[in-house]
Amino acid sequence: MPRLPPQLISQARNIDPLIPLLLRSCRDLHSARNELRWLREHLSPNPKASNRQKSLRRLCIERSRGKPLQYILGDQPFGNLKILCRTGVLIPRPETEAWATHFTTLIPTHPSLLLRGSDETPQALRILDLCTGTGCIALLLHSLLHRTHPSLHILGIDVSPRAIALARRNLHHNVSSNHLLHGSATEQIRFEYGDILDNENNKAVWGGEESEGWDIVVANPPYVSPKEYNRSTARSVRNWEPRVALVPPASHSDPRVITDADEEATNAGDAFYPRVVEIAETVGAKAVVMEVGGMAQAERVATLVAEGEVWGRCEVWRDWEGGADEMMEIGGEQKKEIRVKGEGQGRVVVGWR
Repeated sequence: MPRLPPQLISQARNIDPLIPLLLRSCRDLHSARNELRWLREHLSPNPKASNRQKSLRRLCIERSRGKPLQYILGDQPFGNLKILCRTGVLIPRPETEAWATHFTTLIPTHPSLLLRGSDETPQALRILDLCTGTGCIALLLHSLLHRTHPSLHILGIDVSPRAIALARRNLHHNVSSNHLLHGSATEQIRFEYGDILDNENNKAVWGGEESEGWDIVVANPPYVSPKEYNRSTARSVRNWEPRVALVPPASHSDPRVITDADEEATNAGDAFYPRVVEIAETVGAKAVVMEVGGMAQAERVATLVAEGEVWGRCEVWRDWEGGADEMMEIGGEQKKEIRVKGEGQGRVVVGWR
């Protein structure tokens, strides 16, 4: 990381003596001033902070050492929700919020997700959220869909007991806090422990052959290869956020996505996707939505989806809406073209039946 220019540090000190501390992580004055304001606001309602300036300096020192702001403040906005953040559980990202929000706008355009009963009310919509983490995706989907689909059933699965405990806490926190989440969520959302890489022992968690099935499967799995983790992730991520939520276990490489020994170091981040697709097919999902980390990975995962016999259409979404659609050629011997939408990095692969 390059050193901060002395002139910038002097300018920061003239604004506020605490801003130079924040510059170590923020790297620019605008961000540092914003973070100082948020830290002050975080302390202001706290009756225990009798010596506020001393407490504020302590928080600034924590931030200067790279501790993520969300862990210091304790939460992260996510749509209209406030998601509690605790060490040991991955912090929600704005790119995840963007695609989850966008996906809810597409559900009314998919006929098989609009089945109606005899009274013309939408039938139950069942959503399986794999690698749920804080529960942010499951909770946001409920927040955005409960009015048009009053009969929702959402199940979040994670291998981390700490994540499941936090997801359950986020559910009750957002229902009780100024009704950010509709009260029906407490009955319609569940979070349960499960290891999706375990082929046999966790079928009962999301349902076996006698289950009602699931209409939609969403997943934000660990997708960073060890090589990319060491080379490209920010130091604060490596030092503070759980590696297990970012990097798949080495023992679960899959030959369907790792096709060449020379590519194994890069493609090792793809280990979860064959299982996510397999689960989506097994439970009869009409759509599968998977977050990925860049266009190269998006191409590999899209090939996995498009070469299957179940999914009639496959798309790649970039980070943000906007821009002209593009066509991307994927596949091995039998080439296929799929649509790429939006602007930014490749962020989501979607399969539709």
